[in-house]
Amino acid sequence: MAYKLRKDPINEIPKAQFIFWIIVRISMIICAIYSFVTGDVVMGFESIFCFIFSHLWDMFQVFGHTSFIIEVPPLSQTMLNLIIFIGIVFGSYMGLFDKISWFDNFMHILSGFVCAVFGYDFACIIQRKKGQCAATLAALFSIMFALSIAVGWEFYEFLMDTLHGTNLQLSEYGNETAMIDISKYHNEYGYLGLVDTMTDMMMNAVGGLAGMIFMIVLRNRKKKSK
Repeated sequence: MAYKLRKDPINEIPKAQFIFWIIVRISMIICAIYSFVTGDVVMGFESIFCFIFSHLWDMFQVFGHTSFIIEVPPLSQTMLNLIIFIGIVFGSYMGLFDKISWFDNFMHILSGFVCAVFGYDFACIIQRKKGQCAATLAALFSIMFALSIAVGWEFYEFLMDTLHGTNLQLSEYGNETAMIDISKYHNEYGYLGLVDTMTDMMMNAVGGLAGMIFMIVLRNRKKKSK
């Protein structure tokens, strides 16, 4: 049986999800304008990048042509937009990263979960041309995908700290570390930065494992219901 690619047109996106997409995109534009006006260039560009990523599914449909990538479901974009909206609007602009001690860990767990779910679906889509993807392969791909995104994020934080003088990895004294009891970290900001980086990656791993297990259970339930 020949493999046929199915392309979801825009009008097949659930209306509630599409409205949420629009809200996120408008929010990113407002956040970018506000940041540049107030002189926060880093957050301005970060908001612009998030605005671009909020169109990822659209770019798949436009540039995917007959590639498997057009089969990525709209729900993947919705989950990505959820992370963007919570992280940028609530975390950065409403200051929840500073006000709530566990908010950063929550965001890393959530992003790990979403990345694993996306990775699992992505593996199944890639293998669909050759037949049904083995659950073990899809699960392995999903957790590795989540961990790869976590590593990429830490690369981003390191480069921003090195090239732009930010303190995303909390490796030196500043506003981000003023409320932290440095004595718990051997009075060394370098050690604090190491703990922050490794904690972020471990939280992503926890979220990734949760997402992988969720997809395995979901797939097994679908099999039993058939």
